[in-house]
Amino acid sequence: MLRSNFLTILYLRYILFVFVFLSSSPLWAQKPLNPAIDKGPKSTIQLIKADSLVVNSGESQNRTFYGDVQFLHRGVYMNCRKAIHNSGTNNLVAYGKIKINQGDTLTITGDTLYYDGNTRIAKIQGKRVIMTDDEMTLESTKMNYNLNTDLAYYSAPGVIHQDSIQLSSKTGYYNTTTKIFNYFGDVEILHPDFVLCTDSLDYNSITKRADFISYTTITSPDGDLSATEGYYYTDTRKSKFYGRSLVENQEYTLEADTLNFDMLTEEGFGIGNVAFFSKKDSLFLNGDFGEKIASQRLTKMTGNTLMRSVTDGDTLYLRADYIYAYQNIDDVVKKTITIDSIIVTDSLSTDSLLTVSINDSISLEDILPTVTLDPTYIDSTQNIAITDTSTITSPQDSTKSEVNKIQLIIAHGGVKIYRNDFQAICDSLNYNLVDSIITFIRKPIIWSGDSQLEGDTITANMVNNKIKNMFLNQNSFVVAKDSSGNFNQIKGREILAFFDNETRIKQVDVDGNGESIYYALDDYNKLIGLNRVQCGTMRLNFIDRKVKRISFMGSPESKLIPPFEIKSEQKELPNFSWKIDTKPTKEQVIGSNFAVFPASEEPKKE
Repeated sequence: MLRSNFLTILYLRYILFVFVFLSSSPLWAQKPLNPAIDKGPKSTIQLIKADSLVVNSGESQNRTFYGDVQFLHRGVYMNCRKAIHNSGTNNLVAYGKIKINQGDTLTITGDTLYYDGNTRIAKIQGKRVIMTDDEMTLESTKMNYNLNTDLAYYSAPGVIHQDSIQLSSKTGYYNTTTKIFNYFGDVEILHPDFVLCTDSLDYNSITKRADFISYTTITSPDGDLSATEGYYYTDTRKSKFYGRSLVENQEYTLEADTLNFDMLTEEGFGIGNVAFFSKKDSLFLNGDFGEKIASQRLTKMTGNTLMRSVTDGDTLYLRADYIYAYQNIDDVVKKTITIDSIIVTDSLSTDSLLTVSINDSISLEDILPTVTLDPTYIDSTQNIAITDTSTITSPQDSTKSEVNKIQLIIAHGGVKIYRNDFQAICDSLNYNLVDSIITFIRKPIIWSGDSQLEGDTITANMVNNKIKNMFLNQNSFVVAKDSSGNFNQIKGREILAFFDNETRIKQVDVDGNGESIYYALDDYNKLIGLNRVQCGTMRLNFIDRKVKRISFMGSPESKLIPPFEIKSEQKELPNFSWKIDTKPTKEQVIGSNFAVFPASEEPKKE
């Protein structure tokens, strides 16, 4: 009891001494240079409690307190085991079990504290300096906290824990009002679902949004992201990246100048120099705008669009206005397809040519009368062709289907194709990668070696990455240039052309309105005559680019014209046109996409 009364009397004397000293000092009336901008009125640090007090002798205004020490300044409580308080400078140095409380939610603990009551800056150090704010904790060994601006700064490596996230960096700031962090140096976010690494980062702990302006990687079991600028939501895992950005997983890569992506749904889009690569298919898509829609198992590409399909060391280049890549043909069959606001709602047939396996061992009677293909649908108001979805069917052999592999390519608008063994142009096409069948739609022209093939639609069947045969439907026309430069010509309603291993025509079957002009040559390529034939159904066999045999069904009309009697008008069938000038080159197909290829892949000028 006596000790308690003694401390009370001692404390009252200390307060009286401070009051008398300060009221008589000329410094009290002096304003400090560059005063701090406080949120409230000036005030002195107040002692709330202490177990003991030591008053220094002389003119020193330092007072040392021991035990359970507590101070109060502007609503902030500061606890310690030892404190040296200078009432003249209005600062405080504290040691041992430091604890600062601001309001009901913010607490800072450490080993030592320096607090300036004029600037309201607290400097805390220790083996573990921990700030707790609601459900967030920040741990470091050095921390400065400005109570005027509510801004905490840690100059030593710090770790933040919030919910299931751990964030770390060499240095950083935390605003206790806005709940925004600024991290610098070796920044890392550890999340149960991903790891984010960068050099500098702003993180809003309320919205869960992380903004960065330096090279950043985000790795997860679902895939990896990398970019130089952008933002990423740690809860929804949605992102938007600026500058060259990349998404990569086990199945594909998606790269663009600007990239929006949702890692949870694996959906998003890229703008500017978009590059998509399907690893399992060795298939590349490039364009100005690309979109990945996992829910539809679809990848879309538009604007300066190019596809590259690499098979057995050979590359097929395809250019179009739009390219749609589907991972499952069943998602397309018997469904409406929208292409640039043009809708095809035709009921799709599973008995179309794509389900017919054609080989040259069966007879004309077996195959020609039964091969049919629905016509191309034309939108007269738009005057463009619409992709004929009736040519799209499920794979012939379900065992061929592999999960997550691209099974169908739909290309529309100004289609151009280049491959070493054939080139083509058309308005639209369907490419069934499972059964290796390509359907060219609306006035296609295909060049293979010295042959030119035309029709309203053409379906090419490929075996072992080689063209096996082509079916030309309606207004069909085949031109085969022989070794002497003559144009052998075949036309009819439907034509089935077979190719050898060098992709040269070896047989042509015609069904309906058949007409033919071919040059008969001897073994020394000397012209024997010009043979003109008309027959409803016929078959022509070629060897070394020369017609060696012709077969007819029914009664043909045939005439062999001797060389000296051949007139210029007899050399061509109606509508003959050798369109070699329109055959696309590799450079024309690739176009401005040169920039997206490594130097080793850039095409040579032809």
